[in-house]
Amino acid sequence: MIEAGFFNCNVGDRVICLYCNIICQQWTPNTDNPVEIHKTLSPKCPYVLAILDRQQLSAIRVMNDQFTRDNLTGTMNVDTLRCGDIVNTIACHQNYMEIPRRYTSFATFPTENLPSVENLVKAGFFYTGSKTIVTCFYCNGSLQNWGANDNPMIEHARWFPHCGYAKQLCGAELYRKIQESKRAQQEKVCINESTKLCENEGSSNSKGQLTIPDESTLSRLVAARLDLPISQYILKLKFKLSIIKRCWEDQLKFKHEDFLDECDLFVACIILLKQIEKIDGKKENIIVPSVKMNQIRDLTQAEMHTRAQVACAATLTDSLNHTDDNKSTFSESVVGETTSKTMSVKTKEKQDTKAEKVVSPGKNPVNVSSSSQACVLCLEEERSLACLPCGHLATCVPCGHSLRSCPICRTAINSYVRIYT
Repeated sequence: MIEAGFFNCNVGDRVICLYCNIICQQWTPNTDNPVEIHKTLSPKCPYVLAILDRQQLSAIRVMNDQFTRDNLTGTMNVDTLRCGDIVNTIACHQNYMEIPRRYTSFATFPTENLPSVENLVKAGFFYTGSKTIVTCFYCNGSLQNWGANDNPMIEHARWFPHCGYAKQLCGAELYRKIQESKRAQQEKVCINESTKLCENEGSSNSKGQLTIPDESTLSRLVAARLDLPISQYILKLKFKLSIIKRCWEDQLKFKHEDFLDECDLFVACIILLKQIEKIDGKKENIIVPSVKMNQIRDLTQAEMHTRAQVACAATLTDSLNHTDDNKSTFSESVVGETTSKTMSVKTKEKQDTKAEKVVSPGKNPVNVSSSSQACVLCLEEERSLACLPCGHLATCVPCGHSLRSCPICRTAINSYVRIYT
């Protein structure tokens, strides 16, 4: 299910794709293949196009210097490329997308026992002018109370895991380690908070799971969790209180544990909202994989049978209308011979033209593979950010997000994608 891109809905075996919003339930064990079912039922789903059909690169098309092409087929070798998340150019503070402007904002920033301005700017922050408060130009997240040894990039990803710029800047591996470290710390805090909350209302077993004896205890536990910082954070994102409350109820009732962080609660709220909107009180909006696949197979077989009948009728009509006209045959033969000669002449001309383009002896051919992989702007960091839709890989992450048009072809940038080689 995970590989196929599905999320659990906390209702039996119901799952949902957050990209195309298809909802499936009543899976047949050891028979249904979630990957194939997702590809068949929703072939235009962004997840299907970008992940499940990655061999075709039909969704994320990125031109990369590491691409190799087969001389015969011209197909791309995808093994040398791994694509990250696509991040749109829409930022909360577009005036600070450019690095020089972020530098300028730090003119009055105090420098004692604080991270360097260079690291803060590279991490996407600009100075607000108040105390030591800095704000991310992309996600609008603000941080203060810095220490001299704090790493702005790591703290950015730790406190604002949803920021696309911070995630691209860190890279997949470092971002994963940061979130794992944060999750471990918050798990300890959650266990301590749960222990305090359950002293008079419930208990927890040796595995840290909550034991909820009745509905009244569940209601009190949920009410207490609505006052936690992670619930208040999600409430500020314009989610209804009833949605947040329902997510906590399902989490405690079915999984007997708390959400680890605001990210888990956020995803749970999104899943619940999409279920409500997609199902809309109609059971027919929930797909039963085995039933739907059988319907598709029956329809496909019917179409193939119809096509076979049409082809058979067309063949019979051609045979009845066939005439043995010698003049027509002779004319076709002459035309075919003339066409063959013309094609031979054109082929020879093309070969001559290609021969003229061959580098003559004594001249050094250009070695494309030896071109520098350094960012075309700062000439220091490695190229790791591709511009979409043109796909040119030309800059590092900080420099790339400072641009509004591609430095190679000047095409307007709609979004970015981090490239790992």
